[in-house]
Amino acid sequence: MKSTAAFALVLLFSSAAFAQDDERTKRIVERIEKEIRDSHEKTREEIRAIIRAEIQKSQGKPAPAPAPEARPAQKVYLGISADDLSDADRQALGSSSGIKVAEVRGPAKEAGIQSGDLLVEFDGEAVSEDKLGELLAKHRPGDSVPAVVLRSKKRVTVKILLAERKD
Repeated sequence: MKSTAAFALVLLFSSAAFAQDDERTKRIVERIEKEIRDSHEKTREEIRAIIRAEIQKSQGKPAPAPAPEARPAQKVYLGISADDLSDADRQALGSSSGIKVAEVRGPAKEAGIQSGDLLVEFDGEAVSEDKLGELLAKHRPGDSVPAVVLRSKKRVTVKILLAERKD
C-alpha cells in the first residue's frame, strides 16, 4: 500500500514538472515565432524598397535615397517597484508626494536607492507614479540622471545610470 502511495506521489510531482516544462516550452515557441514574424516583415520591407528602386530606374527616374534602417526604440530601465503610499506613510516620511520604493534592483540599486525610500525627484522634477513613465521616456539607456529620495526624513541625492530594459 505504501509503495502504491509513493508511486502516486511520484506521478503527481512528475506531472507537475511536465506541466511546468510544457508552459516553458510554449513561451519559448511563442518567442521564436515572434522573432520569425519580425524577421519576415523586415525582409518584405527590404524587398519592396528594392522593387521600388528598380521600377524608378526603368522609368528613368533617380532612385530615392534608402530609408534609414528603423531601430526598435530602446526602453529605459530604472529598477524600482512601487509600493502603496498611504497618508500615514506620507506623514512618517515627511512628504506629500513621491513613490514609495518596494523593491530595488539594477541601476537604482547601484545608485544606492533602498527599499522603503521615497523617490521624490527625478531629473529635477517632482515624481508621482503617473509621471515617472513620462520622465523616463525623456531619457535613453546610458544617461546619468540625478534623483532625490527621502530616507528617514532626510533628503539623499543620488545619480542613476539608466540601463536598457529587456522585455
